[in-house]
Amino acid sequence: MAKIAFLSFYSGFVDRGAETFVYEISKRLKEKHNITIFQAGDKIQNSDIRTYKIKTNSALPKSSKGILGKIYLDWQSLKILLFSLKVIPKIISGKFDLIFVINGGWQTVIFRIITKLVKAKIIISGQAGIGSDDAWNIFFRPDVFVALTKEEENWAKKLSSEIKISHIPNGVDLNSFNPKIKPALTNLKKPIVICTAALVPYKRIDLTIKAVAKTKNMSLLLLGDGEQKGFVDSLGKRLLKDKYERKIASYDRMPSYYQCGDVFTLASKTEAFGIAYVEAMACNLPVVTTNDRSREEIIGNAGILTNVENIENYATDLEIAASTNYRNIPYDQALKFSWNKIAKNYLTLINEILK
Repeated sequence: MAKIAFLSFYSGFVDRGAETFVYEISKRLKEKHNITIFQAGDKIQNSDIRTYKIKTNSALPKSSKGILGKIYLDWQSLKILLFSLKVIPKIISGKFDLIFVINGGWQTVIFRIITKLVKAKIIISGQAGIGSDDAWNIFFRPDVFVALTKEEENWAKKLSSEIKISHIPNGVDLNSFNPKIKPALTNLKKPIVICTAALVPYKRIDLTIKAVAKTKNMSLLLLGDGEQKGFVDSLGKRLLKDKYERKIASYDRMPSYYQCGDVFTLASKTEAFGIAYVEAMACNLPVVTTNDRSREEIIGNAGILTNVENIENYATDLEIAASTNYRNIPYDQALKFSWNKIAKNYLTLINEILK
């Protein structure tokens, strides 16, 4: 049994893709290993796992902007730096065998050095996706870099042939997300478009609102919070009026809100993986999203890949997906991404690197 630490600044504060990964994987690894989660948020998602709250001035995630963001000197990155420095004594005294670094940036630099000193291993899961953040993570040569898609795996191998790169996707808890869940109550009229996202610029919620407004009679149920909530709500109410609703839902309530919908959409410019896609498909919702290779790999035949920047086409594809009988194709696609299967892949990987 190994001692494994997860360093996840935003855990206990928000339930995004990376934080869901920490929650779902840790609760499955604890059957075989001794797990500890270090986080900044107050909420303890799993009382069966040892969790330490590191006191910092935490806040809702914001997009890193400008030159300071690119060199990890923006306020958000500096808060993660402070968090990481405060974790160091506990990592050293705890004599951990393996560290999962979740937040990148300074956290990667610090714990690449620390793991060398204490002779521990480091795994970085590519939750940032193809781009400068995960390029930074690869540059500091973790013991393993885990790519979430085949596209990211190929990209990572081109950057470095010297480190171990594995492909293990994110997943979905099929006991919680499935077509049998009872729908939540909503005043919106059907057909309903569901969108789950942090309200930050790269998610491009404005494109989704404009597309739904172009449809004949569709409503939009938006699930999320973030720095753009004022702008998003203003646009939604102006263009969709009573056909717009936004809710902040806890992780355990998400399945019931998915069940309200007829189609799921997310128009983000990039996604490392997009756990919301597989959660929606597990509830048997077809997906309409941005057309790229990573999302083609995840969605398969369970929806439509479109040019979301063309609002007319985007709107048409939402209507087509909502009115098409996909039978159980979305649910069957989600079966490929069960957290139970994915946890077994991580157990195998951990055994390999700790040998």
